[in-house]
Amino acid sequence: MNNDGRIVTLTAGEVSGLWSGYIGETMLHCVMTSFLSTVEDSNARTLLEANKKRLDERLVRYQKLFEQEGMIAPAGFSEQDVFLDAPRMFSDKFYLFYMKEMARGSIILYTEALFGSHRRDLREFFIQNIEEYTNVFNQAIEYLLEKGIVIRTPSIPIPKEIHFVHHPSFLGKIRGKNRPVTAQEIKSIYINLDTNMLGKSLMIGFSQASTSVDLRTYLVRGRKIAHKHIDLFIHTLTDEDLPSPQLWDPEVTESRIPPFSEKLMLYHTGLASASGLANYGSALSQIARKDLSLMFARLSLETARFAGEGTKIAIEKGWLEQPPLASNRDFLSS
Repeated sequence: MNNDGRIVTLTAGEVSGLWSGYIGETMLHCVMTSFLSTVEDSNARTLLEANKKRLDERLVRYQKLFEQEGMIAPAGFSEQDVFLDAPRMFSDKFYLFYMKEMARGSIILYTEALFGSHRRDLREFFIQNIEEYTNVFNQAIEYLLEKGIVIRTPSIPIPKEIHFVHHPSFLGKIRGKNRPVTAQEIKSIYINLDTNMLGKSLMIGFSQASTSVDLRTYLVRGRKIAHKHIDLFIHTLTDEDLPSPQLWDPEVTESRIPPFSEKLMLYHTGLASASGLANYGSALSQIARKDLSLMFARLSLETARFAGEGTKIAIEKGWLEQPPLASNRDFLSS
């Protein structure tokens, strides 16, 4: 909608933001519903309930936008994709960690949607979503810190003087002794550790519950890839005499009963892979040391290949919802 109140046709960027955002929100609605059916910790319940309330309201806003634009809502996920009679798959501690990472990923996705939009009403919609997920992120961090179950990024000497780089050795080398890691490099490693630990824990639980041989094989492979990436990051921190955050593997139960449909579990795995790729790309733009740049580039390639294999499985099973396409002018003129 323009400032004068006229409705303007949606652009590709705006359609993309609405389409992918809606599917993600329907998936999260299923996840929140499942978590709420088993949560016991009062802080985790408070956060889950507040987020589910916001999800309900957000999905209503999406539906109104779709009706206004004459745009069909994506199929997404529904109550058929969540099984509330299943025993818990994850602990209450994990729920809090999940909420932190889920909110961070949602903030990034809605920020991209905002930057791809021009209409005032849609910009306001995406900004509201960013603000709501920022509140979830902050509250999750506070609860995790209160319970002592999250490790802060380590302290480093506070700068007291301005220094400039005068030698290419600052960029380091592929092998051998390098300069200490920068604050930006430490931040990138910690963010990617969290992403991989979340993904690994999800794939541990999902692989236990999957009844499909090909999907279970895929999830186990993903778990091993995430484990390898985690090991590399922890080894890097250890070499720099820096602490590593705890693994979340013990917070996954031994339940083999699926709380979600296989379609949802595969989609969530793909979402985790996409988040990992985005984080790796961001890290590459901020890292100066050659050995670390090479490491992140290799991990990006491996993650991209894994994500591609998941997309093929989704296509084979008829689970991949086709994104909106541009007009096929060759077909229309034939």
